[in-house]
Amino acid sequence: MLRYLRQSLPGRVIGLLILALGVVNATTVYVFFEERGRAVRLSQMEDLVSRSAAMDRLLDETPLAMRSEVLGAVTSERFQFSIGDSATADPYNRAALDHPLYQRLRELADADAAHAQLSISPRYYWCYSWVQNLLKPNLLFDPGEAALPIASLSILRPDGQWLNATLRSPSSLPGWIAPLLVALALFSLTVTVVVLIVRHVSAPLGCLSKAADRIGRGELNEPIPEYGSEDVIRTTRAFNRMQERLQRFVGDRTRMMAAISHDLRTPLTTLRLHAEFIEPADRRDKVLCILGQMQEMLEATLTFTREASVEEERRTVDLSALIGSICEDLRDLGQEIEYDESQRVPYLCRPGSVRRALTNLIENACKYGGQAEVELSVRGDSLQIAVRDRGPGIPEADQLRVFDPFVRLETSRSRETGGIGLGLSIARTIAHSHGGEIRLSNRAEGGLEVVLELPNH
Repeated sequence: MLRYLRQSLPGRVIGLLILALGVVNATTVYVFFEERGRAVRLSQMEDLVSRSAAMDRLLDETPLAMRSEVLGAVTSERFQFSIGDSATADPYNRAALDHPLYQRLRELADADAAHAQLSISPRYYWCYSWVQNLLKPNLLFDPGEAALPIASLSILRPDGQWLNATLRSPSSLPGWIAPLLVALALFSLTVTVVVLIVRHVSAPLGCLSKAADRIGRGELNEPIPEYGSEDVIRTTRAFNRMQERLQRFVGDRTRMMAAISHDLRTPLTTLRLHAEFIEPADRRDKVLCILGQMQEMLEATLTFTREASVEEERRTVDLSALIGSICEDLRDLGQEIEYDESQRVPYLCRPGSVRRALTNLIENACKYGGQAEVELSVRGDSLQIAVRDRGPGIPEADQLRVFDPFVRLETSRSRETGGIGLGLSIARTIAHSHGGEIRLSNRAEGGLEVVLELPNH
């Protein structure tokens, strides 16, 4: 899943949208909760001031022996009242004289600044609460946190004692749990909708990517459907036009090569007849040898173009068994080949084409190296078929050039061994048509290693 979010375009869009929506959603929920909590705390402090002023008036009419019972009756977990010899209002957090709550307290209690005190904890203020929650998050208010007052006030009574009132935090679950759960549910729903929308919008791009991969392997012969947004439709239409032009170009080139090779047969036959009358004999033999080489090149070109123009059906075969049958056939012809056929590797391909490519590679190894070592391995998303020999190898400067048609390297591939230089070219063409590649490298212990790499899909 993480790989999909990092590497694919829909995954990156989904990841960025989830991140942005998550940050916005979390910030919105947090700000809403803090503002709501601050409004609730302000309302509770106003209630504390009103209750305290009313309690002060009630105590004036209550007998001294019953004051403790009255204070106990009105005391709760949130609002606590007591009478003492000193004021409990925190002098360090005392409200300013012009604070609306303090002005309200003095008005209701009919007291001056010396007889009425109000302290407001920093926990009431939004910024303090926000910073404290970030630095020290607290999912459950512990008893120590619950014991901290939000606001305290003290009113001096006529008998010299102080009426102290305190507003405390609740010790139950914090009030933002329910909004958070609702926000998480809405966020999950939003993420699901975003994923579905992005996957629907990017589906045509996925089809386009798969089609591009298939056309590289020669599997795509029909245009891909045009749907999606206007930009995607234009891109798909351009891709279909490109595919049609490529197929037409390749078809025209193949037919032209076949026609030229076929038409050259007649003049070559005529030249051969005329060459029979050339004197002296050594010159005649030399001309006939050249004409024979030309005839061989034409026949090979005709065979190559004929096979290229035929669309072989793709089917699943056991690649290990296919290689084993090639090695067995060549062993019957006296070639020395080493290959372990114990594993089974199913592979979707054009069996005839793959057989021809592998036959060319293994025959070359036997012809120029005396023997061949063949190894099939599965490495991640690719299949690798290594063909090794013990011949003279190929200079690094010529390892790319040998894939060109009709190229033979006299320094390492003698003319006496036969061939006209189409084997590696045909093998590479077949590898490319399957979405693979061929690599050459000289072995440290001597000889050449040819690796045919095919996609494992």
